[in-house]
Amino acid sequence: MISSYQARAAVSRLAFVFAVGAGSFHVASALAEDTAAATPTPAPAQSAPPAPPAMANAYTTWITALAFSHDGNTLATVGGQTLLYRPGDVKLWDPQTGALKLSCTGHNTVVTAVAFSPDGQTLATAGYDGTLKLWNVADGKEKASLPAHQHWIMAVAFSSDGQTLATASEDTTVKLWNVTATPPAEKLTLKGHTGAVTSVVFSRDGQAIATGSGDKTAMLWNPADGAMTKKLEGHGDAVSAVAFVLDGKTLASGSYDRTVKLWNIAEGKEAATLSGHHNWISSAAASPDGKTLATASHDRTVKLWNLDTKQESATLGGFKSSVWAVAFAPSGQMLATGSHSDSLKLWKNGWVEALPPAPAKPADATASK
Repeated sequence: MISSYQARAAVSRLAFVFAVGAGSFHVASALAEDTAAATPTPAPAQSAPPAPPAMANAYTTWITALAFSHDGNTLATVGGQTLLYRPGDVKLWDPQTGALKLSCTGHNTVVTAVAFSPDGQTLATAGYDGTLKLWNVADGKEKASLPAHQHWIMAVAFSSDGQTLATASEDTTVKLWNVTATPPAEKLTLKGHTGAVTSVVFSRDGQAIATGSGDKTAMLWNPADGAMTKKLEGHGDAVSAVAFVLDGKTLASGSYDRTVKLWNIAEGKEAATLSGHHNWISSAAASPDGKTLATASHDRTVKLWNLDTKQESATLGGFKSSVWAVAFAPSGQMLATGSHSDSLKLWKNGWVEALPPAPAKPADATASK
């Protein structure tokens, strides 16, 4: 069995494999370009032209998760370098122009989870070292930082009233935090999974929490008392993503078995299986109108599914590497995707890229010598 948190880095590639719970749980396998650069030859002193604004289409850092603010005016991305113990990235973007608004600095390791509070004033981020941070969205300043788990935090989610934050961890638990307290105070710990908890989400009415796990199950919980109310079994591998559909009666789950399952929440039974991906599913998001489900995969595609017909309606391709994250804008007219080497892409309705390709880098004058 591969040991937990095993990472191997070479000059031009990273193999990143985890073993969680009772069996092997392969979280990722990706190739990346080495970020080291040769020290340039000093140039003659001269006035430097103003630096152009950082743009999403020129961003090259690994994105592991992303989220839109509830008003749709800001997109948050998190990730970092391919080596786990390099400082993680937290960026806030204008999704209409692709311009960088703010960078939030403070994470010491790769960041793997992000969520906006419903009022849009607070951003929650967490990552590999188990640290949870809260940020002021207006100025990017840190509001709180605490060691929420002893192991990797894989997902975070706010309740609809913004008073509770859930953190899902590799330690097999989910913790609920009172974020109105300073510092945030732990309220409950949800225990029941036997593998890493990979994903967590609140229902829109705040009456239920759904989780996915490396133990191949999804679970439903009562956030009031932490009781597990439903155990959804049927996937053949780790459940890597969960998403409530608008009607509140359906839960979607994505898995490393390459399928999406739709569940009848009231009955706790499988309603449909959607097949089409050729590799692990890493992320899932339901559109605000409840008609479409988007899934991101390590097969280098994002698929859109018609939830009425239970059929695939579109495939977004052209990615150079695994796609880690997907999110709908609140309007439903834009989709954001995050990946390992293509980083951030924005897609407008009709599902064409909303930003032009990044300008080509100038040729290295020394390359031909």
